[in-house]
Amino acid sequence: MPLIVGLIGSVIAFIVAWIVVSIPTWIAGKIVTPRTATFGRAMLATLIGVIVYAIFTALFSLISPIIGVIIGFIAFLGVYKVVFNTGWLQALGIAILAIIVAFIILFILGLIGIALPHLGPFK
Repeated sequence: MPLIVGLIGSVIAFIVAWIVVSIPTWIAGKIVTPRTATFGRAMLATLIGVIVYAIFTALFSLISPIIGVIIGFIAFLGVYKVVFNTGWLQALGIAILAIIVAFIILFILGLIGIALPHLGPFK
């Protein structure tokens, strides 16, 4: 029984984290490609993007870790390009803007007293 409870808890934690991580991508997508960006597409992009990034980074890191990260990031952008039906530059814009939005959200949460201590250097 504890194994099932732990598994259910892990699945719930994964889904909640996936939703939270998708919010900045959705907001960035709405700004860059307002006609094609939906929350469902943002969730799809974050899930597939992370998987594709991990695979390409692992494969190309056999050549060089730096090349692995670069190729992985390009593959991640390719996922954004396909999911949001956009060009490479707009995919890059969504990725950069999603990072900025995530930092803004974390900053605002910190201001109102909701801290995420495990995400920052201040432990």
